[in-house]
Amino acid sequence: MNAIKLKKLTLKNFKGIKDLSLDFDKTTNIYGDNGTGKTTIFDAFTWLLFDKDSQDRIVGDKESNFQIKTYDSTGTILHGLEHSVTGCINVNGKDLVFSKTYKEKWTKKKGEADRQLTGHETLYYINEVPSKQSEYKAKINGIIDESLFKLISNPTYFSMNLKWQDRRKTILDIIGDIDCNDVIDYNSELKPLISALNDTDIDTLKKSIAARKRKLNDDIKSLPFRIDECNNSIVDINFDLLQNRKPIIVSSIKSLEEQLIDKSKINDEYLNEKDKVYELKDKLRSIEYEAKSAAQLPIKKLYEELSICEREISKNESMVSRLTNNIQIMNTDIVSIDKQLQELRDKWGVINKKTLIIPEDEFICPTCRRPFEAADIEAKKQEFQENFNQSKAKKLADINSIGKAKKSKMEDIKMELDKSNQDLEIYNSKLAELYNKKADLQGKINNFTPEVNLEANEEYQRIESQVTELEAKLAEPIDSNSLVEDIRARKSNLERELEKINHDLGLKEQNEKLKARIAELTGQEKKLAQQIAELEGQDFLCDKFIKTKVELLESSINSKFKYVSFKLFNTLVNGAVEECCEALINGVPFSNANKASQINAGLDIINALCNHYKVEAPIFIDNRESINEILNCDSQIINLVVSQDKKLRISSIEGEVA
Repeated sequence: MNAIKLKKLTLKNFKGIKDLSLDFDKTTNIYGDNGTGKTTIFDAFTWLLFDKDSQDRIVGDKESNFQIKTYDSTGTILHGLEHSVTGCINVNGKDLVFSKTYKEKWTKKKGEADRQLTGHETLYYINEVPSKQSEYKAKINGIIDESLFKLISNPTYFSMNLKWQDRRKTILDIIGDIDCNDVIDYNSELKPLISALNDTDIDTLKKSIAARKRKLNDDIKSLPFRIDECNNSIVDINFDLLQNRKPIIVSSIKSLEEQLIDKSKINDEYLNEKDKVYELKDKLRSIEYEAKSAAQLPIKKLYEELSICEREISKNESMVSRLTNNIQIMNTDIVSIDKQLQELRDKWGVINKKTLIIPEDEFICPTCRRPFEAADIEAKKQEFQENFNQSKAKKLADINSIGKAKKSKMEDIKMELDKSNQDLEIYNSKLAELYNKKADLQGKINNFTPEVNLEANEEYQRIESQVTELEAKLAEPIDSNSLVEDIRARKSNLERELEKINHDLGLKEQNEKLKARIAELTGQEKKLAQQIAELEGQDFLCDKFIKTKVELLESSINSKFKYVSFKLFNTLVNGAVEECCEALINGVPFSNANKASQINAGLDIINALCNHYKVEAPIFIDNRESINEILNCDSQIINLVVSQDKKLRISSIEGEVA
């Protein structure tokens, strides 16, 4: 243990104190009214060691407004004074004297009658020997680190001046971090994380999961647009009608070609089949084709609705799967926490029933083996009883604090569970509607029969009537040359129609490829949704891992302290946790506790730090009047007490001195 004690401190022209010399004992009380210079003594000691006051302010820094110079009654600086602090420090039984003097530098320039203030200088001394600043600081740092000194000399510095990140790092330095395998061994539900961690830490894994989820979500968002693009690219053509129409046209073209080759067949064809009305009949066939195509439009719309419905079913099934998995995990957590709460209740009951049993030899002098006096025995019993009651109350308070935290955690999980169950009910209800809708659409498709009604088509009936009239007039012979030209024209028309049909039939393969692509994208959508659900499960386990580690860390940390406990994580509304570091006094945050509780909590922290770092330094307790009894400390105690004394008054366990 590196024991540091302040034996003597001398101030000259320091922050309004002209000349003051103080001797310090194991416990020293410094009394005085507000503004008499109690805090100045602490500032002088820290300035002597580290060039800063007790609030980490540097001399001359405009922002900090820390000055050690002397002012007159009008607030004007008194120039020409030397400001010094000398301290005798005992380090492990050896006295060391450090001295520091802050003085002005005056320079007379050529051509000027008066000297000008050109700056300041600081002189350093070790055991009355002048030293360089670097040597001085090296000597101090060899005794104690500045940051550590601040932590163990001021009870409120750790909780009020340090950032929570630095507080957390310091606390974790005391106990060391907990290995991932130890956390997983503590909670068997976390075993699936073993392969996922793969020699990495939990924070890295969570970041990796978050990155993969973002990418998968980006990928899945683009799929509906790509599916719609494919759907929009599918052409609306009745391929069955075209397939049936094609051989008729091919046959007609072949027949016309034969007629042109053998002109003797022209008159026969004309006379036998009377196909002068071909164009009109072709128009009739076109009308029939258009009517049949229009009759197919309702089933196409049904197929589109079915495709949309199936996509919605896929999305909702993924959500149901995800919610079901999360609900299962949360139910497991509730059972686990409830078990832990029962264990805490049992532990609380066992501790609460404990009574003090004092061994008989406690009241016998270990040297002469004679019993203590009755008064001493009673005082000793009282001391044992008070210590026992204090220890028992601390243990019960810690259990209550842990129990409240776990109960709060359970309530948060139950709230999230209720919401998840409600969401699951909504998605299941929606799924049932979608399943019914799909069945209805499929039934309509299966039972669909196209309705083609040409009797109500006025144009069709008119052309059909014309064909009938023309066929009735086709009795007279016609010029063969005119007939040849007519056949050629008909053949040309049929060839153009055949070319159009072949082109449109070629689109059938394109449609099939697009439908196959839609099926592929829909399957990909389901696969991505499943991957997201699996990652969310891993993320949930990561949060559970962190919560389990929190329990182990806080339990290990709190065992190092008698008066305070530490909260290292906050549980968010969504069940996740975020890092923090806050000292709790019987469950009350340090910042909300009264001054007396803050001082004792600070001393408890200092004791733990001193024990860990194997060092002791003087502790300055400001506002000491606010607390009746303080925790026992091995360190030197310097109490700064507000009183009605208009001048500083010093007292120690040896007695009072003016």
